[in-house]
Amino acid sequence: MIYQKFKRFVEAHRLFSPESRLLVAVSGGQDSVALVHLLLELKRDWPGLDIALAHFNHQLRASAAADERFVRQLASKLRLKLFVGRGRVREFARQHRLNLEEAGRLKRYEFLEKVAEKWGAELVLTAHTMTDQAETVLMRIFRCTGVEGLQAIRLRAGQVARPLLGLKREEVEQYLREKGLKFRVDETNLDTSILRNRIRLELIPQLEKEFDPEVVSHLAQLALIAQDENEALDELTEGMWAVVTRGCCGRHKHKEEKGEKGRHAPTSPGLELDLRALREMPVAIARRLVRKFLHLALGLESPSFEQTQAILALGERQKFSWGKDKVLINEGGWLKKFEKKSLALKTSIRWSGKESLLFADRWEFKAKILETKKVGELRYDDASRCCLDAEKLELPFEVRSRRPGDKYRPLGLRGEKKLKDLLREKKIPQAERDILPVFLSGGRIAWVPGLPVADEFKVTSATRKILLIEKSDLPG
Repeated sequence: MIYQKFKRFVEAHRLFSPESRLLVAVSGGQDSVALVHLLLELKRDWPGLDIALAHFNHQLRASAAADERFVRQLASKLRLKLFVGRGRVREFARQHRLNLEEAGRLKRYEFLEKVAEKWGAELVLTAHTMTDQAETVLMRIFRCTGVEGLQAIRLRAGQVARPLLGLKREEVEQYLREKGLKFRVDETNLDTSILRNRIRLELIPQLEKEFDPEVVSHLAQLALIAQDENEALDELTEGMWAVVTRGCCGRHKHKEEKGEKGRHAPTSPGLELDLRALREMPVAIARRLVRKFLHLALGLESPSFEQTQAILALGERQKFSWGKDKVLINEGGWLKKFEKKSLALKTSIRWSGKESLLFADRWEFKAKILETKKVGELRYDDASRCCLDAEKLELPFEVRSRRPGDKYRPLGLRGEKKLKDLLREKKIPQAERDILPVFLSGGRIAWVPGLPVADEFKVTSATRKILLIEKSDLPG
């Protein structure tokens, strides 16, 4: 009898007690309808159970409104409390660059969590079946997962429990037929362009027919084994964490920072990982420690095998990059977040040109006045020297690093252009752009090494005196 199998599964795994307050997620589909009725049967044996329903309308399908009406009628007929929520999933997916499935899942669980807190539910129950579990395991295998991924759908994860993981979809369908229960059909479940549907409708039937009639239960059992073993490995990892880390959340701070709802904070600045220690321990533990570090240091939700291996193979001073602001470096055997140090001067320097100017501990600048009638052919080199009409200048210069919004009209251009765009077009290295000096006369840019002088200060046939500025590198 299917109900007895359901009850044994709940009891064997101690999913909830006979006095629990349970919020059941109900889409109106066959699995969630079966779960509601199985729980009502269980309530006859466990009268202390308190059951309420929750339905989230994703507003994605034309039939969404009809699904909501069906669930409302179901709750009314069974005299169960119902909470209904709606969300603009498509808009949410676009704003956060997510696919619709992931966006819908996030909004649905957000709704369920809020309702559970409001109603005081001990658990949120979802209607994932053993067949859903088998599909998920296969999907994870196709994506080259590890032991963590083989856990697939967790039997219990936080406040969420899945009591139908002990039943195959065929058993759920049999239960509905025997009880004469109606349910809604999601037409998208028949779309074989979706990988999960293709696995369900094509691959699993073929595996059952040609390889193993019990492939669904065997894959589900694999997931349960992976969950138990992953729990043990997690405990080992947690025990080693304080030994191989320092800084925020490391050996000097044994209590991990937690984000909202008990999850780790997205990033932990100052955290460092001892790569030398990792290389002395079993690689399975080392990989887990690296994945945890990547999650805490860079906010990566599910670091890949390739990313993990790349970290373990980092040599001294080598870097690991995952986007512009997500760079790690191995310094002295410690993996840490790479912070680009800006050498830009915070204050400006006033320079008359009569003495040499040392800038950013890298360059020396010298200036001298030349009379055009005594100068032969001028030699131009924007990177190391410039020639300016001395009589157009207002001295002393203001010399500083570039600032947001800086712009000027270089010799040869018809109009002004942003300094950052000019530096990028000239392919001046990023690290050098922030420390290059900007020479200003009367508050206007006259020259930036590597770029042409400003058009308004250029030397012309009418120029009588030239100010020559020459740049040289400092030793070391």
